[in-house]
Amino acid sequence: MLKNPKRELKEKKKRQSLQPPMETTYEDFEPLCNWQRAQNCDTLDVHLPGFKRQQLRVQLSSSGIITITGERQLDEAKAIKSRFRKEFPVSKVCQPNQIRAKFCNGVLSLVMPKQVSIISGASGNVTSGKFLRSTMNMNKRVVLEIIIAICWLLAVRAYVQKCCQCSHLGN
Repeated sequence: MLKNPKRELKEKKKRQSLQPPMETTYEDFEPLCNWQRAQNCDTLDVHLPGFKRQQLRVQLSSSGIITITGERQLDEAKAIKSRFRKEFPVSKVCQPNQIRAKFCNGVLSLVMPKQVSIISGASGNVTSGKFLRSTMNMNKRVVLEIIIAICWLLAVRAYVQKCCQCSHLGN
């Protein structure tokens, strides 16, 4: 007798629906976590083999706590799930709105950029973003003025060559 796969699947689902639902059992585990601290950012790598991106959740609370949770099915027949929960305080020097998460090859990486600060030499005052932006704008103006000066010099040179027919300036 030939088997009909659609019919068999339908009958299997019907048998499962008639059975009382199994109670889910959870196995909690502690994932391996590695911190990498650098001058411009901190990176947290959480090793989660067997997990998929959709099974993970990363949240940042208003009090500055990052919560990472995950849950995945281990055994469907026995309704066993694996889960974890990790909480980390965000450093005061990190920019919370710039925190990024990436999940690749079973590793969840959280990159937490630090606030840019510059220490002025003589006074020892610490300033941040505003001073850096104004310095960058000032540098842009200086570069623009240099470009204008070079263009002006090239125009004067061309005028002198054309009008004065000076042979010592070259062709």
